[in-house]
Amino acid sequence: LVHLHQGDMDGACAVYSMMMSLIIERIIKSDLVINPPLTLKRNTSEGRLVRFFLEQSGMVINGYGFEDLHADLNSAFKKSVDAYYSMIEKKEDFQIIIDYLDKNHPVEIGFTRKRKESGHALVAIGYQIEDTKTILYCLDPGYPMGDCQIWNNVLEIDNTSTAKYNCYNMREDSHVVIDEMMVCL
Repeated sequence: LVHLHQGDMDGACAVYSMMMSLIIERIIKSDLVINPPLTLKRNTSEGRLVRFFLEQSGMVINGYGFEDLHADLNSAFKKSVDAYYSMIEKKEDFQIIIDYLDKNHPVEIGFTRKRKESGHALVAIGYQIEDTKTILYCLDPGYPMGDCQIWNNVLEIDNTSTAKYNCYNMREDSHVVIDEMMVCL
């Protein structure tokens, strides 16, 4: 089990997405996140990490920013997790996402919805490049995973667009802008 649906544990979508990335990278086990023991062991790095995000940084009503998430990972868990964070400010920055996916690393992506003041986080696990667009196949904690599905959301980036909202979120049927990304190794 890799996909985590909001409600499986406490926390914001950024935390769910980070946990999915850590499960994919085999840094933590999914059982520890989905069915944590009553007392998480403090003498293991994965126990401390899960305990920190479940017990200390649990339900986050206003979201958990990638910068804060990155800082928490690199300060409290730098021995077990090497986190890389980057803002996505121009089209050329999308190549960082592709480079990590080419190395078989999941990429946590943060985006902002057009005409809404909210953002969302999900995990890109693959991509495909077609003519003028790049398609990112994603695990989205905001939606359930259907039987036999490998991903449950698709972000379609228009490589020729100069508009700010140059990405189309298939699941929500809306235009978004990808703002940031993080990789946990």
